[in-house]
Amino acid sequence: MSLARGPLFVVHGVFATVVVLGLWMHLQQREQDVERLRVTAQQEHSETVALEAEIAQQQALIDGLRAKDPYVVELIARDKLNYVGAGEISPPPLPSIDKPKATSTK
Repeated sequence: MSLARGPLFVVHGVFATVVVLGLWMHLQQREQDVERLRVTAQQEHSETVALEAEIAQQQALIDGLRAKDPYVVELIARDKLNYVGAGEISPPPLPSIDKPKATSTK
């Protein structure tokens, strides 16, 4: 009876080792998948935050135009006409309202 248990014990040990290695490899693959998803989610979150900031900036310009704020009207007119007075430092360019930015789509 002890002769039959020796090979059976070895077979069970080999089988258990194969199962454990298979599970370990599966775990490694899942960790890589999770990391890829985490990176993608972070990129999409950054993109969303940037787009929300741009929308808020453009909404402020539109609100200024609707309220007929003379400073906003002058700012947009100067930007469209590329006007800079003598001795003035030109402000940074306005965000484009007429031409939306091309963004990557998935």
